[in-house]
Amino acid sequence: MLSESLFCLLTEDLLMKILQRVDSDRKSLRLVCKEFLRVESTTRRTIRILRIEFLVGLLQKFCNIEELDLSVCPRIDDGAVSILLSHGSVSWTRGIRTLVLSRATGLGYVGLEMLVKACPLLEVVDVSHCWGYGDREASALSCAVRLRELNMDKCLRVTDIGLAKIAVECCRLERLSLKWCMEISDLGIELLCKKCLDLKFLDVSYLKVC
Repeated sequence: MLSESLFCLLTEDLLMKILQRVDSDRKSLRLVCKEFLRVESTTRRTIRILRIEFLVGLLQKFCNIEELDLSVCPRIDDGAVSILLSHGSVSWTRGIRTLVLSRATGLGYVGLEMLVKACPLLEVVDVSHCWGYGDREASALSCAVRLRELNMDKCLRVTDIGLAKIAVECCRLERLSLKWCMEISDLGIELLCKKCLDLKFLDVSYLKVC
């Protein structure tokens, strides 16, 4: 087609400038021609996975993402993460800064630790409403030594021990939400405040702390 051949004449810089001016509906734009599809694949920064069977293919295609959202992928578990990290190129992990795992209740501490360790630039993690999460999962999260923001709302089994692990290893922490983490006491909060000197926001709603 003539229109498609004209797009072939545009440089990648020009195509990227066109994409930057599109406020919404990039999905439609990338159907225009292969050039837009290629450029959009390299410029996409966030991705939300709905079905686990597309996980490997999408992450290999969008290799420059900074935010991975698995909160609506109910079948994500340790086995899926193991396959993901051992299947082909894992270059996508190098740029991940935000990991959204809210309600990812099938993912245990083994898979969580593998995922966290694979993302060296990780700064923001959301594991809210993973009600079965406890100290082992907290220990897995502590492997993210660059962590700045962590949401652990309704991680019902986390105790002072798990919080201490995070406080010691994640000293750059600035924002932490612990709503409904009923096993955490004053002791854990006190240690957190001593270790995480950059902490600016702490939500302890519904905790039995003074």
